[in-house]
Amino acid sequence: MLKHKNNEKRIFQLLQENRDAGRIPMHMPGHKRNCSAQYLRKLGADLDITEIHGFDSLHGASGILQDGMDRAADKWGSRQSYFLVGGSTCGILAGIYAAVQKGDRILLSRNCHKSVYNAVELTGVSPVYLTPKWDPDWGLEGPVLPEQIEKAIAENPDVSLVAITSPTYDGILSDIAEIADVVHKAGIPLLVDEAHGAHLDLSPYFVGGAVKGGADLVVQSLHKTMPSLTQTAIAHVCSERIDACRFADALSIFETSSPSYLLMSSIDECINYMEESVFAAWSRAIAENAHAFSSLAKLRVFGYGSTFAERKWGRDSSKILISTGACNLTGPELAVLLREQYNIEVEMAAAQYILAMTGPGDTSETIGALARALGEIDRICEKWEPDLHMPPPIPQRVCGVYAAKRGRRCDAARSSAAGKISGEYIYAYPPAIPLVVPGERLDETLLQYMERLTAQGVTLHSDTGAAPQVFSVLSMG
Repeated sequence: MLKHKNNEKRIFQLLQENRDAGRIPMHMPGHKRNCSAQYLRKLGADLDITEIHGFDSLHGASGILQDGMDRAADKWGSRQSYFLVGGSTCGILAGIYAAVQKGDRILLSRNCHKSVYNAVELTGVSPVYLTPKWDPDWGLEGPVLPEQIEKAIAENPDVSLVAITSPTYDGILSDIAEIADVVHKAGIPLLVDEAHGAHLDLSPYFVGGAVKGGADLVVQSLHKTMPSLTQTAIAHVCSERIDACRFADALSIFETSSPSYLLMSSIDECINYMEESVFAAWSRAIAENAHAFSSLAKLRVFGYGSTFAERKWGRDSSKILISTGACNLTGPELAVLLREQYNIEVEMAAAQYILAMTGPGDTSETIGALARALGEIDRICEKWEPDLHMPPPIPQRVCGVYAAKRGRRCDAARSSAAGKISGEYIYAYPPAIPLVVPGERLDETLLQYMERLTAQGVTLHSDTGAAPQVFSVLSMG
């Protein structure tokens, strides 16, 4: 019996209709449905196999797959690289699993992806949170600073791992070289979730990567910013501080035992395809539209204008952030305008900005279409005085994720939720960075913050799918 019949279409039909609509994809994956890299067009069912003779085995590779992973290690400069067909998620889970012991304490940037929190739950470690620098003008999180980490280690000398995200979903880069120096002086390994930075340091055009910066374990999603099929990723063990055998063993737990050769071929071909000329063309397509981004009067593009230089933040120029904070639009409203009037689909809409992702599949024409659309909207929207944005409140941690997820739970309406302990994650997706982690207390400030987000058009998700109208909370507390 079918529970849901929202429409009669199948996924394949909807995919075809979306392709035929001609919408400009300013979102991942990085190939942008541009099949100029011919391997993307040719990867189909007629090539789909399993581990037959001559094709090696991902978990225990010694032949063609190992050769491909060796080429990846050479390309990025790591000690050992691993193909991932379960996205960065399986690499993050395996990395933390391999790097810690049950009961350890780890330093964790609060803006990490939900997969990092899932790893915390599964490994039974206790997180100490690092809060990235906040930009009240843009309403976004900046980098994690080396001095923050140094101070946190001094206050928590028993931590066994530092895990941060760089670049962030919004393209903000932390100084990995300085952070690695701080972390290594304390004898601790550094794990960097670089899901959005696989393209960094492979050319002079996009720099600031974690492998070259000295991180010990780096996990990257190829599909996000590179021409590779969705859910393809790669992990790099960069030093002996991470036991490569333990990491490989952990991958055999968290990654499928039946990996897709279509996906692994996509990874291998992507590595071969991404030569400096590809990065140069990509960078040039962005640069050719820089003047249009700088000329906006009411909308603002991050990094194009005088205010960015004052921040002294690293920035991945492939990400285009457009603020609506100085005009009469919200981020979701701008996203709808671009979709419905200009046939442009952006990656994400936050309360007061949107994220447009570029990739090597973009051209000056596709990025130019975005620039022209923004110019037209900029001319007709009304100028407002920008508001300062407060960072999301960090809830009080009452118990660990493992205990909270397995505790007895009940539903609480919004009117009675204040003071209760959450039994679920609550987050905006994308990018799946938790506002609330199981085991944290829901206070009135946090509840009001979530209400403001939903009023501005931001959709919140939870494990039960009911927040923020109904919350799954622990029965006791």
